[in-house]
Amino acid sequence: MLNPIARLKTPSIEVQVSEFSWKRASETKMSVDRPAITLVLTGGNSHIEASYFGSHRRSFQQLGRVVFTPPDTPVFGRTRKPGKVRLVSCYYERSHLDNIVGSLIELSQSQPQGCMNVPSALLPAMMSRLMAEAISPGFISKALVESLGQSVLLECAHALLADDQEQDRGRLTPRHFRIIDDYLHRLNHQAPSVAELAEACGFSERYFSKLFREQTKQSIGQYLRAAQIAKAQSYLTETELPLKEIAARLGFSAASNFSVAFRTVTGVTPGHFRQVTRPTRVARL
Repeated sequence: MLNPIARLKTPSIEVQVSEFSWKRASETKMSVDRPAITLVLTGGNSHIEASYFGSHRRSFQQLGRVVFTPPDTPVFGRTRKPGKVRLVSCYYERSHLDNIVGSLIELSQSQPQGCMNVPSALLPAMMSRLMAEAISPGFISKALVESLGQSVLLECAHALLADDQEQDRGRLTPRHFRIIDDYLHRLNHQAPSVAELAEACGFSERYFSKLFREQTKQSIGQYLRAAQIAKAQSYLTETELPLKEIAARLGFSAASNFSVAFRTVTGVTPGHFRQVTRPTRVARL
């Protein structure tokens, strides 16, 4: 059962927040009429598999945290046990998507695995902020959604097109970005380190930071802080962990330092974010 929670529309982007629950193992088919980028927030015990292929060639894989869905393309989903997820979807007009990043629709048919699990540490944080604006809109929410929605689209395109970009010794390749994302995913009770990342990618810290800024138009420090906050948003939305424990898991020396960093990036306190965004029931880690 799909339960709408919030909706916020701008001239080129529409953000929808909803919860989807099911009481038994099931299989379903759906499609959208506009390109969509969706953040999937599970309660910690929900397992969803999906496929873009037709009924005679279904190749299911586990649904990732962020999904790109092309328009008018059947998506098959299945679950093996009862569960609930919250979905944060950004819908774009086709002409707007083509004008900004070119067509991603053909890409989604040739690279279904990437579209089912868009490899970006930034997108969850960006889309969680969109969710907060849709649920508790303010007088600048539409302007913020319009601007941040464009950034979501660009980051998604960058992640999906990374494997098609020219690779050479003077740049960070898709392999390097996978190393970065894997490092951030495994990090626990430790703050991210630029020096460790540079060493893992085979560069000096200075040269690594230079390449990262040139290719992403942001500093590696900004990227790492955004990844920390994205993981914090996951804990706040999907668990009942106290703020002190979340701060420790993210490598902050004190809960107060974590709260300041979180508010600097998102504009709200961790407590307020948890209050307005988490599903009605969450799982304890």
